[in-house]
Order: sequence, then C-alpha cells, then structure tokens
Amino acid sequence: MLLSPANEDPMAPCDVVPEELDVAIAVDRFETLTTVKVARISHRWAGLRSFVADRSPVAGFDPSAEGFFWLAGQGGYGIQMAPALARAAAALLLGRPLPDDIAALGVTAEALSPVRSALRSQVVAPNRSP
Repeated sequence: MLLSPANEDPMAPCDVVPEELDVAIAVDRFETLTTVKVARISHRWAGLRSFVADRSPVAGFDPSAEGFFWLAGQGGYGIQMAPALARAAAALLLGRPLPDDIAALGVTAEALSPVRSALRSQVVAPNRSP
C-alpha cells in the first residue's frame, strides 16, 4: 500500500528525506478514514515535485531552445498520470497525434504545451512530497 500526506511544502531542490511527522500524518489520516491499522512501515520515501501556474503537466518542445522537450509539472499526481502522460509525451516528441484514448478525454497538445497562455512568464517551483 502506498500512502502520502499529500503535503506541498515549498523548498529548494535537495536530496529530500521523509520527515517523521509527515509519515505519521499519512498513517493517521489513513487509519482515521479506513478500518485498516498500519502495523509497520516497510519503506519510506520522499521526493521533489514541481507545479506550474495552472497546476497541469507540461509536455512539448520549447520554441526558444531547439531540441529541448519539456516533461514537467506533474505535481502530486505523477504516479497516477505517468502512463498516460508518458504516452502523450512520446507521441508529441515523435511528432505524432496524441493517442486516440487520451484525445477522447479532451487532452490536447495545446493544453500540455510549455507555451500555453497560462504559463507565459511563469517559473516551475519545486515542492516536497513524501
């Protein structure tokens, strides 16, 4: 089972480690909302995640840096969206249309673009995620 307190604590890029309090919060929230008790924690992990102004992922070529392809801004949903976003990014990288099942959900290359209007003059900010 994978648990997270879903916190967003701004911090500078670093080799982040799980905070004991964040681990305890995740366990407490899980036990409070379910009938399952956590007997032991076998692994703990923390990582940095990034968000952009509109809190949506970025996938596409940067027009100001030839050959540079953005794949960022996955925030706290990276694990959940990784398979679909990877397929979308691969299609964009190869100059192909988005996969039909992804496009059918309303996702467009423009919505993922690093030059979409919501991101102009914005900076990606790192956050920590246990």
